[in-house]
Amino acid sequence: MQDDVSAPENGDTEKQMIFFPNFLFLEAIAAIIVFAGIVALAVFIPMAMGDPADPSASAFKPKPEWYFMSAFYLLKLCPSSIEIVPTIIGPAVGGALLMLMPFIDKHPERSPKKRPIAMILTAVITVSVVGLTVAGIYLD
Repeated sequence: MQDDVSAPENGDTEKQMIFFPNFLFLEAIAAIIVFAGIVALAVFIPMAMGDPADPSASAFKPKPEWYFMSAFYLLKLCPSSIEIVPTIIGPAVGGALLMLMPFIDKHPERSPKKRPIAMILTAVITVSVVGLTVAGIYLD
């Protein structure tokens, strides 16, 4: 039995490396070097913390990071009596629809041009999330 991979069919006789253990070992070495570099940067060039928090400052208005801004602004638009809809029910229904999508849409065609319902739904969701994010950043 041969330990090395045989030559490719195109006649290229350059020796190929087998994945385990040779290639995997080289990848592990590279990961260790990157990790050591990140640790060295964290130890020798620490990140500045900034000013300490001032509990007496009443002008501070907390805002989430940009990737949570659409949910934050949607929650701001909804009255408190139905806040369970955008926070609990909406994500649960959306996740369930995403998981069920392969069973709902059994269309064999994969071209986006021949799947208008899926493309329209994707465009509506994308525009909604981007619009709520922009509105949350600039209007709040």
